[in-house]
This record gives sequence, C-alpha cells and structure tokens, in this order.
Amino acid sequence: MNKSKWLTCFLLGAVGVHAQSPLLMEQKREMELVLSSAPEDLREAAGAYVLQKNGFVKVRDSRNGFNCVVERRAGHLAPKCYDAEGSTSTLQASLKRGEFLTRGLSPAEVEKRIDEEYRAGRLHAPSKAGIVYMLATDDNYQDQAGKTHYLGAHIMVYAPFLKNADIGVTADQQWSPSHVWVQYEGRPDAYLIFSIGESWKKH
Repeated sequence: MNKSKWLTCFLLGAVGVHAQSPLLMEQKREMELVLSSAPEDLREAAGAYVLQKNGFVKVRDSRNGFNCVVERRAGHLAPKCYDAEGSTSTLQASLKRGEFLTRGLSPAEVEKRIDEEYRAGRLHAPSKAGIVYMLATDDNYQDQAGKTHYLGAHIMVYAPFLKNADIGVTADQQWSPSHVWVQYEGRPDAYLIFSIGESWKKH
C-alpha cells in the first residue's frame, strides 16, 4: 500500500472511532503517523502531539529537541517533525491551527486567524535556520490557483518571508522534485522545500 492510500486509511479509520469529528483519529494510529515523519534515529527521543477534541495535546516530552505532529492544514494530514528552533516557533502555529479547527472554523478562517496571531505577536517566525522533516508525505496538494501537484517525502528549511522570486525560482519550477522552491512564500512560516531520496525513508 502506498503512503497516500495509507494516510487515507488512517483518516477513514479515525472517522469510525471518532464519529463526532473527522479531524480526530485513534491515538495509537496517530502516534504511528506522527513519528513516521522523522528519521528512525530521531523517533525514539522525539516529543509527540496528538489532536483531541479541544486541540493538540502533548503526549510525550522531547529528549532530543525534536517534536512531531500531524498538522491539519488546507484539508490535508501533514506529518511533521520540527527541530528545537521550529518547536518554539512554527510548531506553535500548527498547534494553534488544531485548536481553531476543533472549534469548527473553516480552513480559510483558520489561516485568517493564524495571520492575526502573527500580527499580534502571539506567534513568531523562526529566528535562525533549522529543519522540519516530512518523510511520511505522499499526497496531492492544490496550489492557490487550484492546480494539483504531487508532493512526496521532503525536508523543509525555515525561510521566513522568502519568496520564490528571491531565489530565481519560476512558477513552473515550483512543486518540482528537481528544484528547491519556497512554500508559503512571503509568510512568517515560509519554507524552502528539498525533495529527498528513498534512503531517507526507512520504516
């Protein structure tokens, strides 16, 4: 079974367990998906969050500075593992998204609220370079124009407020596994996206 079908099974299974909210999944299943975002050598000591009815809850403390979560964003499950820098910055936005979604807000309204949190200083961009692992990603995403793109396993490097034009990336080079490009360009939580080889994805 490929990972996109695997992620779908996680979500469909979750609906059966938590009929009151399709956002939620059985905790054991979510933990497996949470930790699959990181390399094997980081998983055992990484912290972990799972989504419950009122937002994300920490279920395991970090012993290596990394913290992992399955973010719910733009209608997708996004397993991520943040380093220490991201754990104090962009991870906090991920946790806040979960809180807003469990209140019943639409994805568009959630992002509006997140922008307000940044403007008010309650959320902040990373202060230095760092990494987010997304080794379990295997999904199709829509860009702002509604075009669908495939995004496989990758790593992200914090690049607050960076735009693709700043690094010479054209529109047709974005979402390409042969290029480094900026996701969420111009935002506090902008990332440089680096596609990776199969050797990273050991499970």
